[in-house]
Amino acid sequence: MSDTPDVISPCGSDRRPPTHAGRAVVVGGGMTGLLAARVLASHFGQVTLIERDALPEGVQARKGVPQGRMLHVMLPRGQGIMERLFPGYSHELEAAGAVSLRLPADALILSPAGWLDRRASGWPLLSASRPLFERALRRRLRELPGVTILDRHDVTSLLTSRDGRHVIGVTLRPLDGAGGPAYQLGADLVVDTGGRGSRAPTWLSEAGYTTPTKTQVDPNAAHACRIYRIPDGFSADWQMVMLTSQPPSIPRTGYLFPIEDGQWMVTLVGAAGQHPPTDENGFAAFARSLRHPVIADALATAEPVTPIRRYHGTANQLWHYERMRRRPERFVILGDAVCASNPIYGQGMSTAAVAAETLDACLREQRRRRPADELDGLARRFQRRLARANADPWMLSTWEDLRYPTTTGMQVSAAIRLVHRYLDQVVVAATRDPATTDSLLQVMGMLAGSTSLFAPRVLAAAARARVRPGPGWRRPAAPLHSLPLAATRTDYKK
Repeated sequence: MSDTPDVISPCGSDRRPPTHAGRAVVVGGGMTGLLAARVLASHFGQVTLIERDALPEGVQARKGVPQGRMLHVMLPRGQGIMERLFPGYSHELEAAGAVSLRLPADALILSPAGWLDRRASGWPLLSASRPLFERALRRRLRELPGVTILDRHDVTSLLTSRDGRHVIGVTLRPLDGAGGPAYQLGADLVVDTGGRGSRAPTWLSEAGYTTPTKTQVDPNAAHACRIYRIPDGFSADWQMVMLTSQPPSIPRTGYLFPIEDGQWMVTLVGAAGQHPPTDENGFAAFARSLRHPVIADALATAEPVTPIRRYHGTANQLWHYERMRRRPERFVILGDAVCASNPIYGQGMSTAAVAAETLDACLREQRRRRPADELDGLARRFQRRLARANADPWMLSTWEDLRYPTTTGMQVSAAIRLVHRYLDQVVVAATRDPATTDSLLQVMGMLAGSTSLFAPRVLAAAARARVRPGPGWRRPAAPLHSLPLAATRTDYKK
């Protein structure tokens, strides 16, 4: 996968005029909805984004995003797209407190085979709370002419033409004292970004269409998350820690990332039913049970800022809208409403950005093929192209989750077992060879497709590697530079 050429016109005073005078409606005000609305603003005179929640002005989690209190990072693929959509977005996030990091130099990453080599050049990333990422996008979107954000409203159904072939709008119901009866809002294009809770399958069924098929791969995982204040005087040569699981015997993972306001976001993950507890002693014991004590040691003197919160919505879920033989025109679905991966792999926001970019490309292609007001054929072409864009993130997430024998929803084929064995050797090579580490990180950052791991140089490095059992507690390769946070230094040699 390579960076797509800059075809999305940037927002601001130099934004190109819309190519269609009509209205587009976006259902859902999360990251995917905000990005989709920004793309649509380049193609339609009016864009209305509809959200059930009351949208906060500040950096606050909200009910409609249960995963909003969990760890979020901006991978470089997504960051590049968002920067094209909203020039200066990254600088705005940093000014608001997002932490700029470089992977792997600023990190301790314990892979199943040992510590990844920190000498690799890697890539930069931004770490912040989900509400901070979302607020910055929402603020920029509100500045665009023709865009309306309508919160505290629920979309209850799709409006279709008399023959049922076209979606022509939505039915809205005000919520939370907003007042007034349900009403209809016409649209030339309706875009559903309702996340895992999307009601698109129900709406399609009510409109007389067949419900699309769904694939679900469930590793039976749960996340427990808490924010801590970084202790005064803390010092280390790392800023973030990733202690991965070691399937199938050790299904426990721990992440510690810095976020805004001098805080750590700590996420503990347990697959195969070994879910992290949410009581004080249980949470601490789970952190101590990880494959290395670095996170537990760091938290020993850290002050908790929030309660411990658990999130269960981790199953990989893929709706096959691209396979529908009959579908209504002028209705498209994207984001987690189509492809929701296990959040442990950190692909969510970047996958949403790729979906928005795909929508923009399809709308531009539609304009070249047909008159400006003709959108027939767009939905089918978009859903098929989105399915291709989602294929790599879906495969990476589900194939890794299939390393646990208790994972349900998909059989482990001989081909998957063969890939697992090969990737095990690639990861071993990545603990000793910066070039192989970079190849692996390019895939993790969604800057390259998984097939890049079969390049001749990576194949040669993997062939030389030997998988060795053990906890992988070797001292990590020396960093390119030290990043002390304060006075005392901790050495994690074991």
